[in-house]
Amino acid sequence: METALRSSDPGRTLRALVQDLAREGIAKGQIYELLEKFVLRLRTQPDYRETEEEAVLDVMDALNGWCHPSAQLMPDERVP
Repeated sequence: METALRSSDPGRTLRALVQDLAREGIAKGQIYELLEKFVLRLRTQPDYRETEEEAVLDVMDALNGWCHPSAQLMPDERVP
């Protein structure tokens, strides 16, 4: 995930990573938990950047459906 944040378009790269994980059979809830733990880890880094946290939080919102319907990730599966 850290590599995704260093890309030229972190949001798009993180979304692609989430889709790859889903194709591998990882459940939406598990992906959400991974992202949640990642955000917590980001906040403790000495080189913390709010923009990186925002990119991850945007993807988490897309998993929860807290976005425009066309931007949702895995809309057929609920986050427990």
